[in-house]
Formats: sequence, C-alpha cells, structure tokens
Amino acid sequence: MYATKKPTVGSLFAGIGGFDLGFENAGYETRWQIEINPVCRAVLADRFPHAKQFNDVRECGKQNLEPVDVIVGGFPCQDVSSMGRRKGLEGHRTGLFYEVIRILDELRPKWVVLENVVGLLHSKDGRDFQTVVESLADCGYVGYWRVLNAQYFGVPTRRRRVFLVAGLGQHPPIELLADAAAVGTFSGSTSPANYPAEVDGWAYPTLLSGSATSQINISGSGLVFAGEHRHKMVERIGEVENNGICRGLDAANFAETHAAGNAVVPQVAEWIAERLIVVT
Repeated sequence: MYATKKPTVGSLFAGIGGFDLGFENAGYETRWQIEINPVCRAVLADRFPHAKQFNDVRECGKQNLEPVDVIVGGFPCQDVSSMGRRKGLEGHRTGLFYEVIRILDELRPKWVVLENVVGLLHSKDGRDFQTVVESLADCGYVGYWRVLNAQYFGVPTRRRRVFLVAGLGQHPPIELLADAAAVGTFSGSTSPANYPAEVDGWAYPTLLSGSATSQINISGSGLVFAGEHRHKMVERIGEVENNGICRGLDAANFAETHAAGNAVVPQVAEWIAERLIVVT
C-alpha cells in the first residue's frame, strides 16, 4: 500500500511554530520556516527538524524556498496594535506584509492563511485592511476573513485575532466563514467565562486586556499562588536563596513568555487547517 502524500506548508514569521504545529496536527508537513529571532529559530530547529529554517523574509523567495500547498504567517502587528504607534502598513514592521505578497506572487501556493491583531481591521480608518485585501486580490487570491477567539477552542485565554484565508483563484470552504455545525460540537467553552471565579478556573484576565504579548493576570496568582498553605511562599523564597532558583522573570523566562505570547494558538490554526485539507 502506498503512503498518502501529505500536503505541504511554508511558514512566514514563524515564531516558535504555533501556526505550523496546528497545521501538522491536521495532517500537513512543514517544509520551511522563516523567523528572524535566533531564540525562536532555535526552537523551530529543535521541534521541526524536517523543515528548513531561514532568518529574513526579505532575503527569501523562489530562489531558496520550495513551492508548497499552503503559506501561513502571522505578519508583524506592532504598527497596527493598540500598544504601538499606529503607523499601519507604512511602519517598517507591519509593512513586511508586502514581503508576504511578493513571496505569494513568486511561489503561487494554492492557499494562504494570514493572522494579525484585530487592530488591523481599523488601522488608518480601515484603509490598511482594505489594502491587505486588495493586495491579495491583485495577486490572484480570494477568500474570507474572520475574527476567531482562542477561548472557544479549548484554550484558557481570551485571545481575539483576525484570520484571512484565501485561495489562488478559488474560494476556501464556506465552513471557514460560517459554522456548519451546532456550536456545542466544538471543543472548549461555548460562552465567555464568568468572573469572579475560583483561581484554578480563571482564563487569566489581565490589566492590559489582551493588548500585550507577555501578560500577568490582575491578582498575580498565576505566578505566586500556593494552595492552602501560606508557608509555601516562605519555602519558595528559601529555594531562591538556597538553590539559586530565579524568582520572577529573568531574561530566559521573559524570552519564553514573550515568544508564547506572540505565537498563533495551535488549536485555532488546526481548526482552519482541518477545513482546508479536504480541498488541498
């Protein structure tokens, strides 16, 4: 019996591979990843040894990237985020979207899936998002966009992101735009969590309410809470003094937390990939 060939995916602005993990869980094979952060790229090399890693999207294209069925990418959001200076697509970071268009035009994958913060929708009074859609259309890609919240995919956090799914001269399955099953059949909560709640049941609401890549919940209990026994706090301090265990976030802790905060939620990516794989 012959093995079925897996559809292939290439990842732009890969981070630590959240998009890629979701697609691989759905049955895709990652062929290449582009990520400029060396720490994140080391994580990718460890977790995706079968994929080639590249470090600069501006230096990649048909000359060094293998053609794939799907290209995914969460292009930089700093210039459209509510935490940024709101330069939009004119900013040197979010403006890297145009490198996405260039690579799409050179490789011509069947599908493209892009992710960004919801601030993209109203950046420059909506003109930037119109430019994104028009640029994809000018390149031959048509499809849908939708805001998806990670809390409805079995993930204990409220994380709203806009996803664009487009095909080369072909619309993606309608299930990506309109749910074709009862909400109750999906994993995760079907309604926002009620607060206040017991600490163990929190989805970690934060002071920045989803605006930062690295967050601490309002009470700080996610970092220091020790159930039932206050003396556990004293013991924790003792561990720091006696064994040199870091207290709080050191440089390595911060790098890990920041990378996780920037990552696409794999469960959301997997949901999209499952609906694309049937037509790939």
